[in-house]
Amino acid sequence: MCARKPMTLLLLAVVLLLIPYTANAIEELLDPIILQEAFCRFPFVRIVPIDGGEAWGVLYADAYGKLHLMRSTERGWKLEWQLANLGSKIRKFFLVDIDGDDTSEIIIATFNGRILIYSSNDYTNLWENLEDNFTQIATMEIENIDTDPQPEFVVLADNHIYVFDALTKSREWISDREFEANEMIIENIDKDDQLEIILNTGIVIDTKFFNIEYSWDQPFGERIMVFDMNNDGYPEIIGEFSDYSLRIFDIYAQREVW
Repeated sequence: MCARKPMTLLLLAVVLLLIPYTANAIEELLDPIILQEAFCRFPFVRIVPIDGGEAWGVLYADAYGKLHLMRSTERGWKLEWQLANLGSKIRKFFLVDIDGDDTSEIIIATFNGRILIYSSNDYTNLWENLEDNFTQIATMEIENIDTDPQPEFVVLADNHIYVFDALTKSREWISDREFEANEMIIENIDKDDQLEIILNTGIVIDTKFFNIEYSWDQPFGERIMVFDMNNDGYPEIIGEFSDYSLRIFDIYAQREVW
């Protein structure tokens, strides 16, 4: 499992400039599997196939609110596509097949409340949340949380959690209660069959009835993940803070274990 640490894409640029241009060095550097391993810790970078898998590239969001897709070629990196009119920094982006056609769409959520979907084939805009005009998006995830085949958009926007059908874009649920968080994960962390919405601020919400299953009086961490540390069949929540210290919570036992 790849841990995430705060770094910038400037480091990659420096490495590209400094590594000797021998055939072996270039071949090793541009291997997509190696780059995927190198960048798996970064939430704003994806190694993506292009031309139906005939080529590949690096899709990344920069610090200025732009999304870039760089194609790997024999002559180096070439700009394949750029999105520069978002009007805000990107909060999160995804590559997910939301309509079951075996082709992933590019889904973008911005700080200023926009959700946009682009085709990964020709990069045309397919949809934007014009009817749900949010002021700000705190975090977002895409996961199938119900019985239909397609996934849902789970969005924490304007202090409420919204659930949208990813195929029809219809609104399925809005929380009455207000929530604050800057990170969310959706996993099954207890003995029931359904998934839970886990907010890094210490809240766990059931995805069947949307009731609060667990509320901790302290944050789980600034960044969170789940992993079965005790090998008991119930994943624990692992929270990391800005100083890289950890807290580990067992939601099934309802206690902090480490």
